[in-house]
Amino acid sequence: MKLLLFCLTCVYAVERHAGRHPLIIVPGLTGSPLEVEENDAAMPHSWCKRTTSGEWMQVWVSPVQALPLEIDCLTARLSLTYDAKTDEYSNLPGVRLRPLGWRNGTASGKSHKDLLFSYQFDKILNRLHEELGYALGENVFVAPYDWRLAGDSHAKPTNGVGGFYEELKKLIEDAVQASGERAVVLSHSLGCPTMLYFFHKYVTEDWRADHIHGWVALSGPWMGGIVQVSAYLGGWNLGLPSWLVPHDYVKRVQVNASSGVMIAPHPKAYGDKTLVVTPSRNYTASDVPEMLRQIGPQAGGNQTASLFPKLQGPWVELQHPPKNVPMQNWYSTGIKTAEVFEFDSDIVEGFNKAADRTVFGEGDGLVNLLSLQQVENVWPQSSSVTTRTFPNCSHFGILSDARVLTALVDYLKPIRDAEVFI
Repeated sequence: MKLLLFCLTCVYAVERHAGRHPLIIVPGLTGSPLEVEENDAAMPHSWCKRTTSGEWMQVWVSPVQALPLEIDCLTARLSLTYDAKTDEYSNLPGVRLRPLGWRNGTASGKSHKDLLFSYQFDKILNRLHEELGYALGENVFVAPYDWRLAGDSHAKPTNGVGGFYEELKKLIEDAVQASGERAVVLSHSLGCPTMLYFFHKYVTEDWRADHIHGWVALSGPWMGGIVQVSAYLGGWNLGLPSWLVPHDYVKRVQVNASSGVMIAPHPKAYGDKTLVVTPSRNYTASDVPEMLRQIGPQAGGNQTASLFPKLQGPWVELQHPPKNVPMQNWYSTGIKTAEVFEFDSDIVEGFNKAADRTVFGEGDGLVNLLSLQQVENVWPQSSSVTTRTFPNCSHFGILSDARVLTALVDYLKPIRDAEVFI
């Protein structure tokens, strides 16, 4: 009784320090390195390596692969074929592709992070390590993927292509089990729609509740960006520096990639806005598939055009917050972003040129403001979603901006309860 009375009259300051939430980083199109294994692959030239003897060879990004003699070899290795009749994707015969640096960002047999991970995520990783003790491969993991693919192939692998979602699901489950804490997913750029599909279509509401503490979505092209149109017309180096990626390095691959359709401007968002101007005709987002058929294989042609109704049509149905996934929607503004491409010649078969003039508008340099603002302006409003903007910061600059790093540290800090009085 005396002890009870003593406790009732005493004040105890009790602090609870919860464990760190494991962090899963899902990169964008430019942040997922790829490597290839070849077994008597059908290459376009005699000098292209056809067999890797059971070893894996990095192809994205590799300076050697960017050499003029190697460009055709690279294009063949990264070629993606879609058969509309069977609804199946496939690589070139004899070619296997996989993301490089799963979990720890390091190629097998090497001790350093891959160039792409270092270039994009070192500032984040260093800051989180210094202030919160996060360590790559221990409680922060990278989840690269085959960036040629959209959510349908990530969810349902065929012919050795796809299957990212099952691996991601297991990575999250293992991290949660090891830490005893639910995970935070940090996605950037293409990683945002990739995760939106995962949350809505691949895992259940109960799974999300059990495994996801939150989702930090950076620079999401929720309804696509107009810059993707330039990839179809004349090439686009993804906004990366020219010393890392030449202008046409990935054009012939990206025009066939289903991910390109995923980040092409969506008619539901862009409506009747003119995106391309030519002497005889203007093109809107709805006209892009027809434009691809006009150009032919140089822009993906019928193969890519057939993906638009398959991927863009149902995409509108996913434009709402995933239940049981508290979301931080962060994007940057204040950087001129292409809105209209003007050409002095008409679009014909084999068309392949950069715009003669470009009209710029608001955005982050790659994604138009209209698309970045979908979550706050178009999605059903939800108390589980918090949007923050970071003015005068670019699409890639958001990964190293001091304001963003501070906000991320604050978000990931372990919970410390206020004083509890007994």
